[in-house]
Amino acid sequence: MAHPSSLQVLVELAEHRSHAVARNLGLLINRGEEGEAKLQMLRNYLQEYRTRLDDSVREGLEPERLRNYLAFIARLERAIADQAREVAAAKACIDGEKVRWIEKERERRSFEILLERRHQEGKRREAKSQQKQDDEIAARTGLGSPDR
Repeated sequence: MAHPSSLQVLVELAEHRSHAVARNLGLLINRGEEGEAKLQMLRNYLQEYRTRLDDSVREGLEPERLRNYLAFIARLERAIADQAREVAAAKACIDGEKVRWIEKERERRSFEILLERRHQEGKRREAKSQQKQDDEIAARTGLGSPDR
């Protein structure tokens, strides 16, 4: 079995790994949120542009301008589809990193539990040793004898 100092090293190493994964998870979440915001911005812009197109069509629109509107809307729709794929990929990365973080936290807690058990076992042994010493002293001084 490992010495308490070895277990402490394992706890610290597991803590470091868990924190590193947590930091990376935080970065991925931030990127994911930025991607979501960009996707929402593109969707809002598309909706605004469609509204402008509808208004322009009602007012009368030249064929060249109509083609430009439609071409731009098509580009926006492609950008939205691309961004939606990026957001989905980011979510998959976040989910994977969450699983890694949970595993690293479980590992860290396991080592901490082992260290705590080792610590408690040491306390029990120390208390037992102290009790044995106390019993020996009492027996030598005659305090433990029922004859007195």
